[in-house]
Amino acid sequence: MKMKSGERNVISFCNRGGVEPVRILWTGGWDSTFRIIELSRMQVTIEPVYVRDPGRESIGYETKAMDLIIRMLKERQETKAVFLPVRQIELADIPENKEITDAYEKAAADTGLGRQHEWLARLGMMIPGMELGTENGGVETSHIQMAIRKYASMKFQGTNGEIDCEKSSKEGVLLFGWFRFPIITRTEKDMERQIRQWGYEDIMKHIWFCHSPINGSPCGFCHPCHVKMESGMEWLLPREAEKNYKRQIKIEKFLGVRAASLYSRIIRTLRRKA
Repeated sequence: MKMKSGERNVISFCNRGGVEPVRILWTGGWDSTFRIIELSRMQVTIEPVYVRDPGRESIGYETKAMDLIIRMLKERQETKAVFLPVRQIELADIPENKEITDAYEKAAADTGLGRQHEWLARLGMMIPGMELGTENGGVETSHIQMAIRKYASMKFQGTNGEIDCEKSSKEGVLLFGWFRFPIITRTEKDMERQIRQWGYEDIMKHIWFCHSPINGSPCGFCHPCHVKMESGMEWLLPREAEKNYKRQIKIEKFLGVRAASLYSRIIRTLRRKA
């Protein structure tokens, strides 16, 4: 895993920048919103960073959720942090970098790492020191956890993790060395317990995670909706989305994946026309 002597100059990529303001990649989803709430209770300055991907069907819902969550946090007595305006970056404006792209292709072939981590690493080069809301999903289910385990070594200060650039491979540094990982040791259930202890359920109900909303509500069909249902967090989905999930799972069990996929497409089309 450790870099060879001829590759040691790549450590220069591991430039994390300062700690103020705290810059955090925010999508309006569970993990990053949990961290926004946690930071809001500290005397820090927060600059959320949002990447506008025109290919994402949920972009309008995500930005609306973030605006509402910030307004609600500013009204809380517990809020000590100062919020800077959300820094919005167009996906197309993130500079290309062949070295990062090559590192991603290698890691993705070994671990199934999602395509977003290629442009995330290029974004990290633009904004070193940014926090990523990567939770502890375990290497069995998390491709990023698997890639970090294979290509990098981490070091921690409390629960805050970052890449140990001296002990990581070139690929690990290029893909993950730009970031801080403040919740990588915490599971979704750990965060849910903390949210309930703090009393922020009202705010977390406004997060956005669904990739394919139906008439402005989570669909119950997409992968993020499935994750919420299967992790015991169905309270975040409307009742209709819960029904969609259960019907789809039942159809998949008896008729197969293709039938379940067809069912979800038919329901989306019918409800969006209604």
